[in-house]
Amino acid sequence: MKRKLLPGNVIRLSWLLASFFLLGQLAYAQTNTVSGVVKDAGGQSMPGVNILIKGTTIGTVTNADGEYTIDGPQSGVLQFSFIGYKQQEVAIANQTVINVVLEEDISTLNEVVVIGYGSVKKTDVTSSISSVSEKDIKNLPVAGIDQAIQGKLAGVTVTSNGGQPGGGISINVRGITSVNGNQPLYVVDGVILNGSRSSISQDQLGGMAGQNVQSPLAAINPNDIESIDILKDASAQAIYGARGANGVVLIKTKSGKAGEPKITYDVYYGVQDLRKKLSLMDLKQYAGYQNSLVPEIRAAGSTLDTLAEFKNPSLLGRGTDWQDEIFQQGSIQNHQLSFSGGKDKTTYYTSFNYYKNEGIVIGSDFERFNIKLGIDQQVKPWLKTGINLNVSKSNQKITLTDGSDAVISLAVYNSPAAPVRGLDGQFASVSNIGGSNFGNPNNPVAMATMRNVKAIQYKAFGALYADINFLKSFTFRNEINYDFNLGQNSAFQPLVQNTATGATILSPSKLVEDRTTALFWALKNYLTFDKTFGKHYVNAVVGHESTLSNFDQITTSRQNLTNNLQSINAGSATNQTISGGKYLTAYESYFARALYSFNSKYSLSGSIRRDGSSSFGPNKKWGVFSAVSAGWTLSEEEFIKNIPAINHLKLRAGIGSVGNSNTANQNNAYATNVSLVAISPFGNGAQNFNVGNPNLQWESVVTKNVGIDATVLSGIIDLSVDVYQKVSTKMLVQAKLPVYSGLNSGNTYNPVQPPVTNAGKMTNTGIDISLTTNNITKGNLTWKTNFIFTHYKNVLNDNGGVPQPAYREYGNAIQVTNSPSGQAVGSFYGLKTDGLFRTQGELDAFGLANSNNQLAVGPQGIYLGDVRFKDVSGDGLINSLDLTNIGSPIPKFTYGMTNTVNYKNFDLSILITGSYGAKILNYTKRLTEGLYNSYLNQSTDVLNRYTAENPDASIPRYNQWNDNNRRLSDRYVESGSYLRIQNVSLGYNIPGTLLNKTKFTSARVYISAQNLKTFTKYSGYDPEIGAYNNNVFNMNIDDGHYPNPRTFTIGGNFVF
Repeated sequence: MKRKLLPGNVIRLSWLLASFFLLGQLAYAQTNTVSGVVKDAGGQSMPGVNILIKGTTIGTVTNADGEYTIDGPQSGVLQFSFIGYKQQEVAIANQTVINVVLEEDISTLNEVVVIGYGSVKKTDVTSSISSVSEKDIKNLPVAGIDQAIQGKLAGVTVTSNGGQPGGGISINVRGITSVNGNQPLYVVDGVILNGSRSSISQDQLGGMAGQNVQSPLAAINPNDIESIDILKDASAQAIYGARGANGVVLIKTKSGKAGEPKITYDVYYGVQDLRKKLSLMDLKQYAGYQNSLVPEIRAAGSTLDTLAEFKNPSLLGRGTDWQDEIFQQGSIQNHQLSFSGGKDKTTYYTSFNYYKNEGIVIGSDFERFNIKLGIDQQVKPWLKTGINLNVSKSNQKITLTDGSDAVISLAVYNSPAAPVRGLDGQFASVSNIGGSNFGNPNNPVAMATMRNVKAIQYKAFGALYADINFLKSFTFRNEINYDFNLGQNSAFQPLVQNTATGATILSPSKLVEDRTTALFWALKNYLTFDKTFGKHYVNAVVGHESTLSNFDQITTSRQNLTNNLQSINAGSATNQTISGGKYLTAYESYFARALYSFNSKYSLSGSIRRDGSSSFGPNKKWGVFSAVSAGWTLSEEEFIKNIPAINHLKLRAGIGSVGNSNTANQNNAYATNVSLVAISPFGNGAQNFNVGNPNLQWESVVTKNVGIDATVLSGIIDLSVDVYQKVSTKMLVQAKLPVYSGLNSGNTYNPVQPPVTNAGKMTNTGIDISLTTNNITKGNLTWKTNFIFTHYKNVLNDNGGVPQPAYREYGNAIQVTNSPSGQAVGSFYGLKTDGLFRTQGELDAFGLANSNNQLAVGPQGIYLGDVRFKDVSGDGLINSLDLTNIGSPIPKFTYGMTNTVNYKNFDLSILITGSYGAKILNYTKRLTEGLYNSYLNQSTDVLNRYTAENPDASIPRYNQWNDNNRRLSDRYVESGSYLRIQNVSLGYNIPGTLLNKTKFTSARVYISAQNLKTFTKYSGYDPEIGAYNNNVFNMNIDDGHYPNPRTFTIGGNFVF
């Protein structure tokens, strides 16, 4: 209960504030007027230096000649601060003239950015790079690094593909690069990580695949991260050549520092819940709805009568709330213990991490164990060696969602009249209630709890290196990288029957086992030259790299398991399946990069890489990728240098080409498919799996970029703006051949895949803005704001004959997106609507002939209250020619804003993220407002549907016999715009005076809320949908999507 502030309290508070004010005035009663000049170490006057009387808000700024004047108390202390220089304090005492020489802060001036195969000073960067540090992502309750950077990097769109614990994340760097894989290249401490992994799909148990992709970063502990640098344009990416087209995420983990041993323990606990529920009919409403349908259905010739159970709806309770049955309160916990330290020649960093997240949908969780070890040894003055090892095991239990017959969708449309369990405690069948079939017989609670779908991943990656320093400015590095992955995935469904009723709940019993081994290793040798001579600075690198990837997978399944034993041997061989694949990919690469800077004013950088890959045929095995960029630091020019307000101003421009080889693996050659089932009268055999293309080559991406960096008002405002164009050509697509070619992949009896070829063109144009403002720096109070803005426009200029994918509903394939030339990729595809038919005159004017695939007035046709579709083609008919673009899933822009406030020992951080302009296909709404199946539960909005008594309703009439009203149309396309309070964190650093008698050197406690509040017009669970298993053709489709949970945590950081 809130306490009211009574008049007496107000008076006492006023006196208290007045006392503090008067004390402050008395303390500063004896003042001096102080003046002076501030210069740098070279004797140059420094304009724009911030001067503050310590502990007060009194301050001033030096003028163009570095001069200042300030009134301060004799006992006061002046603080001098300027970006790139060390802060200096000088006591006033009785002085009237105080001249100061500020020293350069080398740690700030030499702040480095990782750029691949090395690093350079941030001031020398000429390309577009976004960065975050440890402090930006620390203590966030997320499983992966990708989730932690959401809303913090301009030009980087991070979208959760769902709230499944350990689930996938879509990261797009400057838009969608290709119709194929669009995930960036992840490089951790120089090691290239394998891409996203898929676990067992629900397809193999019967039903849709569901969201079953796990992020490659889910195996990495976010608390081990020191910095993240994302290369956004080709001038930065070209050093990675054929694999840099989708952007490069360079992750640097923590390493040991010389000094006393330090032990750190990080911990947090939290709870999670569902942000909102859908408004669905309860049993009373459902019974009334069912009764109202009887006359309509009988009028069409049915003998259906009102069910006895529903004759008096007012006597019924709420029935089964299936949403309450499948959603639960989730939990989350994280523990990390790290050790670091070392002597002058040997440093170490070791951490142990345990993370567990029990999801908000029953039957879903994620558990991870991590160990990291890093040792660096200065063997000789000229030789340094080291080892970096990361080992993890993750166990993900998956409740498969995202499908019309998956857990969440079933919970949405199943009848509230059906119980979860019978009186005997056994699972009940959802169908055959009161002698009638209530839709899908699957019980979603039984599916979520009895099915056991697991993805167990073992991962070990790291590097061994040796740095040899010879001559004076040369360093030779030899490095071996490795990444080993072992996947043990399984999907088990028992036979579940109700022994009392004989109803089958789950059938058949089935087990799918999948084993995957992926081994990657790389050998790198490169030479770096780094030297400053006079006003000239040169950094150059030249090197060679060989990589090898070996992938091996086998999947087997059997049904009708004896006694529901979870063993392949317990199943019948009659319906067994065995499949697998094995391939090896090798790269041979040569690369070089050079950076030249003159007088910290003019910079020029160029890079080139030649890649050879076994993924391509002998005719196109090699590719060359290059880039050039330049920078001009205008703030070092005399005509700007004397403008006090401008501290740093730099222009950048670059152009370059990179490649993409996703999905190209082995498509240059003929692959063999060996069948274990007889494919001819002569028994088992082998045939070609695909047609190879010896002329297949890399996808090509050319990026042009122009940017500006500015720091003004003594570092109060820091701004970076980039404008770019990214053009992708020669995309890897499967050729679309005529049936008579004999290579139709839809032919069951000849499943030979057509060749993959290079075709099509895609363009992304956009702007990235990053703005940082230091709003308040007064004594113990600071307030800082970081704002990022990302906009891009995607156009598939030439789709190159890309096959349009189908989305599955109840095991049937229907097309919901289309990607014709000239539009954004993955646009929704359907009919446009124009309200409802409300008068007979409108029906008579419509008057279409009843022909195949056309809508007609009359029996099984159009009536009053039906949806009126627009005749887009203008031919007087409503048919497939009227299917058109009904919305794009790509946002017009995304944004993020972080406000950080520090006051004494308290710190407060608030992160707001948002997206504007994207559309969502609410496929769930198609089920709950489709009005075509009398037994499916519906949205409460359906209670206000069109009837003769309610002709002004916006929702169409019920239509049992025709699904015209549920045809895919803009009825089901909604705005996906949202603004979200993504994270709020309040922390307190325990004062050293309280820690003196403990073993702690520092301690911080905090509370935080993640996904606290979302402002949106979207009617579904969550407007953040992402891409269905990272497929660009199935973005923002909500078909029982696993919503992102709201999370509340409490935690602490303790250093010994």
